[in-house]
Amino acid sequence: MGKASRRKREKPRTVEVGPEGAAIIREQIRLFREKFGRDMGPDDPIFFDPDADEPRRMDADTGTDATIEAMADAGIRAELIYAYRKTGLLVSDENYEKLSTEDRADWHAAIEEYRQLTRRKH
Repeated sequence: MGKASRRKREKPRTVEVGPEGAAIIREQIRLFREKFGRDMGPDDPIFFDPDADEPRRMDADTGTDATIEAMADAGIRAELIYAYRKTGLLVSDENYEKLSTEDRADWHAAIEEYRQLTRRKH
């Protein structure tokens, strides 16, 4: 897995998500209501285990898969989904400047890799 599996956080923090991230979160809220028949509460996970009877966090691999699915459902461009899959980074105009130089380089390399792969297919 990419960097996402290596990033451990001790406590929740506020993150700016931008329009793409907001679309993903809206989709997760919709899916939560559909699955559990109620609005999401402050202690409920945004990325929940869709197979569980009660809201609970999903494991990292399942969470990545669900994020990718939510991104696709929200209409996020394919190269951004690919870059997320490769780097574990959800990048937006709002958080780009806060990324490290290394993360920016990884993000751009993943976008370029996607473009090269799709050019070869045509």
